Amino acid sequence: MSAAPNLVDLRELAVRLAIAAGEELLARQRSLSIDAAGVETKSSANDPVSAADRASEKLIVDGLTAARPGDGLLGEEGASRPSSTGLTWVIDPLDGTVNYLYGRLDWSVSIAVEDENGALAGVVHQPRTGTTWSAVRDAGAFRDDRRLGPLRQAPLESALVATGFSYLPDRRAEQAALLQDLLPVVRDIRRGGSAALDLCSVADGTADAYYEHLIQPWDVAAGALIAREAGATVVRGPETAFPQGILASTPLVSAALLELLTRRSV
Repeated sequence: MSAAPNLVDLRELAVRLAIAAGEELLARQRSLSIDAAGVETKSSANDPVSAADRASEKLIVDGLTAARPGDGLLGEEGASRPSSTGLTWVIDPLDGTVNYLYGRLDWSVSIAVEDENGALAGVVHQPRTGTTWSAVRDAGAFRDDRRLGPLRQAPLESALVATGFSYLPDRRAEQAALLQDLLPVVRDIRRGGSAALDLCSVADGTADAYYEHLIQPWDVAAGALIAREAGATVVRGPETAFPQGILASTPLVSAALLELLTRRSV
């Protein structure tokens, strides 16, 4: 039987590949825009995917295959491979494609490695600022070299809450209705456009909570681990109030926010 992997080594592999993918994306961003040739759409006309997304995923997949050929793969742009080691890498090669194509700052590369119990190590890298968040299960979370936590303990009325919106018009209308309940009872709402960065904002205290009722696993695999390891309460997955989504928040506001966010079905 092979030895158990060193989790720090897995994190460092993810960091190296996320930074390399970020450099590839930065180089390509100069020649891309929301109206560029080669920009296609996925779930709706407002949900773009570009050659840059695919190039970033290929770079990450090639690097993982060279370093750990037996591990499984799950990537947003189609990477898929079964695991013979019990480990699977969950990849979002460009989280926040709309921001990327508009030339905004809030986009990221997200890479996590999971076993049967969830994420073991995770990395979120923001190429435009050079900031990297990372975590290893039961070993804490970091922003670059700074350990994160403890989190700010503010009541719900003082909480800054991040969220994201669907690309589907009907679901957007439902989300807008929920905001009518939420806005009067919190400090304010932020919509950044990258779920991975929103989760990292909870981890490093630049937001007090983040929620979304429908999210893909690659959007949150790394960020959820980082938030949890920084001390956030994370509600996610089957048999929870967010079976297809996620809520990450400071512990003090978790119960009240959970109750408010589950009053409506969205």
